[in-house]
Amino acid sequence: MILTLTANPSLDRTIELSGPVHRGQVQRAVWAGQQPGGKGVNVSRAVAAADRDTLALLPGDNDDPVLTGLDAIGLAHRSVPTGTPLRSNITVTEPDGTTTKINEPGSPMSLQTQNALLDLVADQAADASWVVLAGSLPPGVDDDFYARAIERIRQLPQPPLIAVDTSGAPLAAALLASPDLIKPNAEELAELLHAAGLLNAAGLQRDAGLLHGAGFNDDARAHGDSGVSDPSNSAEPHQPVGCRDAAQPLGTTEPLNTADLHAIADRLESSPQLTARAAATLLTARGPHPRSILATLGAGGAVLAQPGTAWHAQHPPMDVVSTVGAGDSTLAGYLLGLTGGCEPGAALAQAVAYGAAAARLRGTGVPSPEDARIDAVTVMPLTASAAAPAGKPTAPAGIPADASSHRHEGTAPDAEEAR
Repeated sequence: MILTLTANPSLDRTIELSGPVHRGQVQRAVWAGQQPGGKGVNVSRAVAAADRDTLALLPGDNDDPVLTGLDAIGLAHRSVPTGTPLRSNITVTEPDGTTTKINEPGSPMSLQTQNALLDLVADQAADASWVVLAGSLPPGVDDDFYARAIERIRQLPQPPLIAVDTSGAPLAAALLASPDLIKPNAEELAELLHAAGLLNAAGLQRDAGLLHGAGFNDDARAHGDSGVSDPSNSAEPHQPVGCRDAAQPLGTTEPLNTADLHAIADRLESSPQLTARAAATLLTARGPHPRSILATLGAGGAVLAQPGTAWHAQHPPMDVVSTVGAGDSTLAGYLLGLTGGCEPGAALAQAVAYGAAAARLRGTGVPSPEDARIDAVTVMPLTASAAAPAGKPTAPAGIPADASSHRHEGTAPDAEEAR
């Protein structure tokens, strides 16, 4: 069973327009809908659509629209009463696939409710193969909530594997508990590396403008370079893997400014090799760290990194309807693959196929196995070593030396899962 915990669920309302958004004007929708949502809820919905066992845990009263919505679709769930309404999120989609989200913060959660949720997940986790801790945290909940959940789960005699899909400080705090898997997007991966003081070790903090907070210049973007120079061409000594740029605990550094964050994220999305290197830097860092990373890169597909091994998978270009929930379906597809006996590369192909299928659906739609075009996904082994120069791929451990020059259409590379 795949168990999910969503601390800040929502009623997701989607409005589809016939043209681009015009600020300050009245526009009529061509379609509108609503679904019970939240990242963990979406994962459970996708797992259930594959006719696999799942249970969604969340806060909320039985008569809340989110809970009655789950009843209506027949999704197995357990909840902790809160006495307050759950939030609503609004998504506006345009014909070209542009998606605009407006997320409410949610109602404050009491300490009593928090403890009841932790008790519930610890009680239900004994029957799970994976537990997914996902989504933002509502007001009144400390950043270490998911870390505390991991600690509770790990106290079980036979604890399940744990995946975390959140962002910002809650993600940085969860890393201190060493989850088995994290699923960041490019911006979240950049934030994690910065919070851990590992941007330099990952080869992402080589531009003088970035170091001084000035951002990346337009000339660099125009030439296809986000301003992060190739460490292999730099005279500056490279820090060995596991060394931090600053002697500061995880999550204590000042956040990146928006321009720098977007520039680094753009660089990661355009370079799976650089993403694999960045992920490997986290995986081999001193102290607590995740055991594997599934990094989603938007149209660039996704990178799966495990110690000494990495893969990149990408779906062909397609018409996007809504990106809302695509990352949740990606994670669901990956876990469905692993629990179904797939090797990591094949599970990654299923993950990307699920994410692409979700992006073709209206609202917070989740795909069925029939929607996921796994045979259309290209999977390729990458260099996972953070010390290897970007752009010069070599076969990771367990993969034949010539494997990195071949593409695998919808199949996994010949490699064993690193645990």
